[in-house]
Amino acid sequence: MTGTGVIELGEVRHEPPEPTPEPGWSPAARRWFAALVGLATLGVTLGAAAPLPHPLAEATIPAALGDLAFGEGDTYYVIDGSHGRPAGTRTIAAYALPDARLRWRAPLPITGAVRGVGAAEGQMLVSTHPNLLESVETIAVGEDTGRVMWRRRAQFEGVTPERGNVLLWTAPNGVPAAGTGREALEAVEPGTAAVRWSYRVPVGGWLAYRYHNQRPVRVVTLLPSGRVEVRELEHGHLIAAADGLLPPRRPAEPSRYVQLAGDLLLVRQDRKVVTAYGLGRLERRWSAEVDPSTEFVSTDCGATLCVLSRLGGLRVLDPATGQTRWLKPGWSNPRRVGDRLVVNQTDRRPGRGPLVVADPATGRQLGVLGEWLPLGPARPDGRLPGVRIDLSTLRAWFAWLDPVTLSVRVIQAAADIIGDCEARADAILCRRLDASVGVWRLT
Repeated sequence: MTGTGVIELGEVRHEPPEPTPEPGWSPAARRWFAALVGLATLGVTLGAAAPLPHPLAEATIPAALGDLAFGEGDTYYVIDGSHGRPAGTRTIAAYALPDARLRWRAPLPITGAVRGVGAAEGQMLVSTHPNLLESVETIAVGEDTGRVMWRRRAQFEGVTPERGNVLLWTAPNGVPAAGTGREALEAVEPGTAAVRWSYRVPVGGWLAYRYHNQRPVRVVTLLPSGRVEVRELEHGHLIAAADGLLPPRRPAEPSRYVQLAGDLLLVRQDRKVVTAYGLGRLERRWSAEVDPSTEFVSTDCGATLCVLSRLGGLRVLDPATGQTRWLKPGWSNPRRVGDRLVVNQTDRRPGRGPLVVADPATGRQLGVLGEWLPLGPARPDGRLPGVRIDLSTLRAWFAWLDPVTLSVRVIQAAADIIGDCEARADAILCRRLDASVGVWRLT
C-alpha cells in the first residue's frame, strides 16, 4: 500500500573453526592468536596483493542490546530500546563520522518500535509502528541539536530529491489503512511540517512508489475500476492516467501484482507474464515471461533490468524490448560498479558464495574476488569497501575490492564482530558482540 523505510543489515557467513590455542591462555590471547591465524590464511589466499594491514584508527559508539543504530549522511544515530523503559524516557544520540565524536544526546518522546528513519534539510525524521495501544507517529528532530521540531500522527514515506518534501501518509485515527477515502498523502515542509500539497486518496486506492537513488519521485494510484494514475511528488501534479490497465476489483481487495522498475510499470497479465507500460504516458511497451510469485525485477544491473529469482538465478532483460539478453542460474545480489557487474555466485551454497565480476552486456565472467560482502557504494576510483566475517570466531577482515583490476587488498582485522557492517563517511562501522558499534576510519 505505502512505502516503507528500510534499514539494511549486513550479511554474515560461517567458516570452519580455527585451530584451538594452547590451554590456559587468556580470552584476549586466544582472540589475538585467532586473528593472526586468520590473517595469515587470508595472506596465503590473496597472495602478495594483500600484505598485512596497517592498523586503522578505531573508535567506539556506545550501544546496548535492543538499541537501534543507523547512519544518515555523515552522522550516526543511536536510539535506545523501549524495552523496560517508562514512556517518554527514550533518548537519541548523534555521533559525527568518521571520528565517532558525540555531537549531542536528547530526549525522544516516542514509544514502540521505530518503523522508518530519514533526513531532510537539517531534520532527522523518525516514524513509529502502530500497535494496539498507540497510533503511528512521525517526529522531526534538529540534526544539530536533537530538539523536537514537530510531530504528526502520520506515517513517514520518504523525502523527495528536489524540493525536499517530507511525505506523510495520514489517516483520521493515525493508523495507516487504505480504502475509506479519508486518507491522504501529504507533502510537508521539513522544518515546520507546513503542508505544501495534499492528495486525498480515493476509496479503494492503493499506492506504489517509484524511487530514484532511494528517493521517491513518483506515486502510482491503483483504483478499483482498473484505472491507474501517476503523480510526480515535488508538486503533486497528475502526469499520466489510463483506464483498464488492471482488472476491476472490490475496493477492500488488494490490487493485483504491480511493480515499478526504472521508468516502467509492470502489470501481471497471467501467472508468468507481465506487461510493461511507460510511467510518463502509460503507453504499452512490451510483454515478457516473468513469474511474480518467484521473480522480482530490479534496476540494480544499471542500464538493463535484472530479474532475480527467489529460487536462485539472475536473468537480464533489455528494458526497451523485454527480451532476455543473458541468464545465469547460480548468480544473485547484483550491483553495477562502473562498467562492471558484481554478483554472488551461489551455485554451491544457496544465498551465499564468492563475489564474481562480469560484463553486464553479455554476462561473461571476468574474474572472482572471493567471499566478501561489499559495503556501500563504490568510491570514485571504482573500489568497494568490503568485509568478511567468521561467526565461529567472531573475527572480521576489512578490504578494498577492485572490480577493475580484480584484486583484493586487506586493510584491517577486527575481533568480536557479529555483523551489521556498513561503510559511511570514510569509515567502516560494525556491531560488536557487546552490542556497541566499532568505527574504523578509512585512510
